[in-house]
Amino acid sequence: MAGWKTVRITKPCEVRIDNKNLLIENSEHRFKLCLEDIDSIVFEGDRFMVSGKVLSSLSKHKIAVLFCDDFYMPSAIMHPFHQSSLATRTLKIQINSSEKFAKTLWKRIIEAKIERQKDVLCHYAKPYEKLDKYLSGVAIADKHNMEAKSARHYWSHLFGDLIRERESFDIRNQMLNYAYAILRSLISRDLSSAGFIPALGIWHDNKYNAFNLSDDLIEPFRPLVDLAIFYLIELHKGEEQITSQIKRDIIGIFDIDYIEYEEGLSSIRNSCKTYVQSFKNAIYKQDPELLSFPYFNIEKFYECI
Repeated sequence: MAGWKTVRITKPCEVRIDNKNLLIENSEHRFKLCLEDIDSIVFEGDRFMVSGKVLSSLSKHKIAVLFCDDFYMPSAIMHPFHQSSLATRTLKIQINSSEKFAKTLWKRIIEAKIERQKDVLCHYAKPYEKLDKYLSGVAIADKHNMEAKSARHYWSHLFGDLIRERESFDIRNQMLNYAYAILRSLISRDLSSAGFIPALGIWHDNKYNAFNLSDDLIEPFRPLVDLAIFYLIELHKGEEQITSQIKRDIIGIFDIDYIEYEEGLSSIRNSCKTYVQSFKNAIYKQDPELLSFPYFNIEKFYECI
């Protein structure tokens, strides 16, 4: 059974493996967690001791791992390497995918992203009509760059004066970046577990990026996260810095069942696994139409949050 817990390590401690358990201890506390119950771990700061054996065990159990910098923002991801028994076959198909497949798949991904951006704006009573124009104008390979046009409209109306930046002291950017980093780690983990190399993208092709494929597939999920982060920003209005409670709340959005996917309700965490399998089916058969996309169920969101 897949793990379900997210662990945040925030205080000085030593992390060890005890049989099939993760042992976390310092002078005050001692915690023992079954590795099979853990889905992801966030190491915040640099005040911990962890061995290669620990990292190897986390990878073996397909646990997504994030490391944070001195400002407690995610800065690195560790993902399992080729846990699939069909890794070689999958890698060959990934490398040999046709240009037509890649361009058509990217078109579908951008359409799905814009459609969900529209849903978010509509729910929060923000102007969304212009996104219909951009959605209808998405071409093969998004050659008219409707993604960028949509993004400018989306961000200017969802958060008003917010300028999206990776490194920013604006708490809204910090919350979005923290959530996106978790999402990216989950997709990267699931891709690696399915036999893919996240560095080899379908569309993204940055030689310095180890997660090009993750950044391809993440796009339709971003608005699903934005919906929840907008709510949390309003909930924590007045805060100027991202706090431990805010981080706990952000981690929590990945485990509530407000995502409609494959004719059922699911969490973002579980939807990522299903989504990667859908992508695997599409790339094996070189048929972009086989990639399915999740939606949010706003009623379930407010029931669960």
